[in-house]
Amino acid sequence: MDIKQHQVSNEQREFWSKVVEKYDRVVDAQIGPGTRILVRDRVSTEDGLGDLVEFGCGTGFYTSVLASKSERFIATDFSPAMIALAKDQVTVANVVFQVEDCQNSSLPAETFDTAFISLVIHFTEPTRTLNEMNRILKPGGRLIIANLDPGALSGLNRLRCSIRILYYGLTGYRLKPPKGLGRNILTEKQLVVLLGQSGFKVQSSETIRDASRASHIPVEYIRAVKVSEIL
Repeated sequence: MDIKQHQVSNEQREFWSKVVEKYDRVVDAQIGPGTRILVRDRVSTEDGLGDLVEFGCGTGFYTSVLASKSERFIATDFSPAMIALAKDQVTVANVVFQVEDCQNSSLPAETFDTAFISLVIHFTEPTRTLNEMNRILKPGGRLIIANLDPGALSGLNRLRCSIRILYYGLTGYRLKPPKGLGRNILTEKQLVVLLGQSGFKVQSSETIRDASRASHIPVEYIRAVKVSEIL
């Protein structure tokens, strides 16, 4: 990691640590109040996740459900404050919490059967993140990504979505975000292409959406399998 990347990482870590108590309320207002619940319901239909790692666990919104589907489970986040809150809110026995960067983790190579990332990849350098997922997954391991896809909205609804994200971000967090935060939003097509370039084969892609408002952001629930290593 170069000096610039290190500085960006520290700024983002500090930001998320400062807004931890507000995160759940703000993100649901930004993307749609029922969206994450629908994603969690979809996660609850998964089975046999084996040795599992979650990146960007945040406050632990998905963590208890994931724990019930796994054998050994490590839940991670970039922010120590997020990890601290998740520990308080999630009490299941088979979860180990630790601070990790999904772009450059300390986890051993080819260790996990499944990796789960929800609403995180647009805050990262996606290629670095996917290459890291390839590194830590066993051959044939699964990667599950819930990806925000505002690009799937039509023009007016996309504009309304952008205004809502900005409004609730500013009024909810009351803190200036780091420059470029969330800039790497990917469409479903872009993410599928990038997964292929990163040694994964996409098995399925589903659209999950809170339909109570046309401008709520669709989430693409993508399941992929590691088919080759990145050299």
